[in-house]
Amino acid sequence: MSKLTSVFLAILVISIAAQTASANERKFAYAYETSVLPQGAREIELWNTYQTGKPYFYRQLNQRVEYEFGLGGNLMTSLYMNYEWRMTDSNGEATGGGLSPSYSVSISNEWKYKLSDRTADPIGFALYGEATLGLDESELEGKLLFDKQIGRTLLAFNAVFERGWESALENGATVTEGESKLEFNFSTSFVFTQNFSAGVEVFNQNLLTEKEWPGHSALFAGPVASYTAENWWATLTFMPQLASLKNTTNGKLDLDEYQKYEARLLFSFHL
Repeated sequence: MSKLTSVFLAILVISIAAQTASANERKFAYAYETSVLPQGAREIELWNTYQTGKPYFYRQLNQRVEYEFGLGGNLMTSLYMNYEWRMTDSNGEATGGGLSPSYSVSISNEWKYKLSDRTADPIGFALYGEATLGLDESELEGKLLFDKQIGRTLLAFNAVFERGWESALENGATVTEGESKLEFNFSTSFVFTQNFSAGVEVFNQNLLTEKEWPGHSALFAGPVASYTAENWWATLTFMPQLASLKNTTNGKLDLDEYQKYEARLLFSFHL
């Protein structure tokens, strides 16, 4: 992880030295807003998502470096580099098997097109699409984005469908398995000062299988805080699992498919 950390630090140094430009501050770490960068504006976003909390030892860190730029005409695009590190008990279901690390790297391309504005129109609406490609996995994702600015309160809702494929070698042959997910995000934030806002994010994840729709479903919710400075912004959300809506495995939670605790920190610098 040292090489990746060095890359992150280098980007931070370069970004801090950059000139201030038009920004695309995010008030939420999970829900997307409909706003887009104006033509020619650029940003770098650094993502860190940490997950823990299963019946056995489990730690996962997802990191993302995202380069965003505005194309004009309410359209923007982004390129990502994704890195995933996971440390689990090698038994996978119970303790005592020793710790086993795993890593994966992938790249993603995002497009967002704003159709209406959250302030000037009755409701903000945007379309979002993302494609991810890795050495042993690929993914397509589509989102419907809605938001509304009412005074100093921002409301956002996302409906998300994701289809992913993973490949693995079994008995000398490559086997590919597909998986579908349906997610709903609802978030609200209140602007307390010119720089600081805070609120709540609610996140419902659903794993769709061929036999059951859904096969797993869980509800997450937690506080979000965002700080905006002259040429950078940061957003932090802590998202614990509140309840399993299908296939409870540990009390009222689903710790088979999902984790108990998750947190995400976003940093962005304007170029």
